[in-house]
Amino acid sequence: MEVVLRGSSPGTATAGIMLLTRARQLGLPLSVGVIRDPADELHIPGPVALYAPVLASCGVGREHGHGAFVVVPGPPGVPVLMTATPHGVGGWFEVTRTGEGCHPATRAYVRMCNDPRVPSRKIGKDFRRVLTALGMSTEPAVLDVLFGAQVAPLTRLSLALRAGRSLSGGRGQPITRYITGWLVEDRDPLPHEFDRDAFLEQADARDLQWILNGLSPVLRDAAEEWVDMALKLAREDDGRDLELLYRVVEMASHLVQLPPHSILPPLGAAEDSVAVGIQAALNAEGAGDASEQLVHTFQFLGGRYVSDASHWHDVVCEPPPDPEDSVGRWQWFCGQVRQGRKDADALWPIIVDPPQ
Repeated sequence: MEVVLRGSSPGTATAGIMLLTRARQLGLPLSVGVIRDPADELHIPGPVALYAPVLASCGVGREHGHGAFVVVPGPPGVPVLMTATPHGVGGWFEVTRTGEGCHPATRAYVRMCNDPRVPSRKIGKDFRRVLTALGMSTEPAVLDVLFGAQVAPLTRLSLALRAGRSLSGGRGQPITRYITGWLVEDRDPLPHEFDRDAFLEQADARDLQWILNGLSPVLRDAAEEWVDMALKLAREDDGRDLELLYRVVEMASHLVQLPPHSILPPLGAAEDSVAVGIQAALNAEGAGDASEQLVHTFQFLGGRYVSDASHWHDVVCEPPPDPEDSVGRWQWFCGQVRQGRKDADALWPIIVDPPQ
């Protein structure tokens, strides 16, 4: 029995892999060909890390990842492109591997730690002490997750705590120990969009005091001193590193509104996989190409590329984004792989029970 597929996207190879795998499981003699030159497959490079069951089942990124967690290696100086959204359909962000940071707030933290001024270095030192008390690694990569992950704020905090503790191997204090568990005022959390002038106006008007009031006494005095010093330094530097303070206060504005004896949101399978696998993602170096791995799996299972055939089945495909758009290309690649699985599911009944 022979099936020939035609298409110009990674979904074609995926459909072939799915058909061959299912045929092997059932002991059916199936041959699958694809009308395409494998050299024409697009280059989809790493470093990338995500939770993608379909990609993992096709053998992409399995040598560095585990389960459905996929890691494609890349050059050591290039940030890791990550997402905590299942199947890579969105929510992409970058995580540093050089210690400089990708998110503006992370870069501000690194600058403060290296600043010749003692008060600036003290801000960085105090922040590291908080991370250590929570059992987290103090690597800038953890802060890129904390500030940059495209999930809800408290879920982002849960994700960063899990990732930071995974890197450090520690447990630390529960973060809800540092809040009172009740609200002094009924207020909306700070918005995610950073507006420097509006934030400074709020700080000057003491309009952020309700957030400090929600902190437990064990932390409140130190937090007030930290905020005052950060504001003073930001004014000296024309607001250069103000986003670090804003992101911390923004997170705290959500945290202090948790009810008494509450916990942070539990992580889903995709979020937990990314958090636990962050070390594998940071250490995955070398030449990686997800499209090439997909082709190798297809050929390993017995699939072949042909130049022509008398009859074929078309696989749905969409044109790829611009090569410079790495996020768009990966999102397209993940979407085409999932579409290939759907096409294989639709084609399978026709193969095993063709219409008469």
